[in-house]
Amino acid sequence: MKTKQSKCVPELRFPGFVGAWETRTLRDFGIAVIDGDRGKNYPNGDDFTPEGFCIFLNAKNVTKSGFDFREVIFISDEKNKSLSKGELAPDDVVLTTRGTVGNIALFDSSVAYTHLRINSGMVLLRATNSQLSPRFLNSAFFAPPLDCEVKKTAFGSAQPQLTVKGIYALKFGAPTLPEQQKIADFLTAVDGRIGQLIQKKALLEDYKKGVMQQLFTQAIRFKDKVNCEARENALGCDHGNDFPDWEEKNLGEIGSFKSGVGFSESEQGGKEGTPFYKVSDMNLSGNESVMKSANHYVTKAQINDNKYKVVSEKFILFAKVGAAIFLERKRIATNFLIDNNMMAFTPSFDLEFAKHLFATIRLSKFAQVGALPSYNASDLKTIRVSIPSTPEEQTKIADFLSAIDRKIASVATQITETQTLKRGLLQQMFV
Repeated sequence: MKTKQSKCVPELRFPGFVGAWETRTLRDFGIAVIDGDRGKNYPNGDDFTPEGFCIFLNAKNVTKSGFDFREVIFISDEKNKSLSKGELAPDDVVLTTRGTVGNIALFDSSVAYTHLRINSGMVLLRATNSQLSPRFLNSAFFAPPLDCEVKKTAFGSAQPQLTVKGIYALKFGAPTLPEQQKIADFLTAVDGRIGQLIQKKALLEDYKKGVMQQLFTQAIRFKDKVNCEARENALGCDHGNDFPDWEEKNLGEIGSFKSGVGFSESEQGGKEGTPFYKVSDMNLSGNESVMKSANHYVTKAQINDNKYKVVSEKFILFAKVGAAIFLERKRIATNFLIDNNMMAFTPSFDLEFAKHLFATIRLSKFAQVGALPSYNASDLKTIRVSIPSTPEEQTKIADFLSAIDRKIASVATQITETQTLKRGLLQQMFV
């Protein structure tokens, strides 16, 4: 028996479309929920191959933003032929149902691979009639009404799950097919813009890595510069003379290291004062290059009572204990305190150049191996690095690389703004 239908209208709508949307269940919209093979037929062990005919999807392949094929496994042709359920057909929508619930991906012509099968932690949503556009359905799962339905329907705290019965009962609103297609086309264009920006950012990051490798191995060098006051903005102001040879130094010779202090729980949680950085603060939005915010601040009274020594100079921060070492994250900070899982380095030369130099050093190679990997200042002081002999060449390198960083940051901002725009559109375009 079909469920009772309700009608409503979205806040934002394309011109020319009128009338209320109908809210129905997935079952009433004619969507079939299909799971994969189970039991003895389930692929394992020798069934997997590094290359092959058919990808066997895993949790990493279906993300919050669609398919991700950076890490894939294949099943043998023999195993593929033995399976009867779970192979994707064009315009199928894949929905994750265990662990990370609600990730969604559309199998359309944009997907590079042609043969995919689902595993036991996901299902296929397949349209059995023309009531619902698969692209509209895919977009609807990103919108708050259906996304909230999924969250409410999932059960289990340690490993949330969705059942086939629960998925069939999910409710959401849909207009006529022409309006569905209009919405899907528009959101596909927005996704295309986000994808272009993500690709642009990745290309800039790859370009910077290549340039850094050449600059710091001295495969390419800048030249010194003549006085160009008489020819301001003119080209050809480079002398063409080489800068002096670079010098090889220990990090301890060209800067100093500072370790953090204990930060008891009773002192944590403050919202005003001097930032007290922990390793987790490097994950905060806006802290990707320079530390601008913290989860914990301390007052002047706390600083005096605990005899904390605030670091007023600009330092390069990084983790010194635990798995975070291997993430190789470095940040610039000033006027701060750090806890005892972090360390800071201040150079006796150009800070911007030092930041880029530090980015080329894998500090994790110098960690003391154990149950909890770590290093201290004595481990790092002896690291040998080559640096330009003159401040002028250091500045040229730093300015060049920082200009690329600004371009990367600008594109990252555009990505964030476009993603925010899309979230707002999803909020207003669906019911």
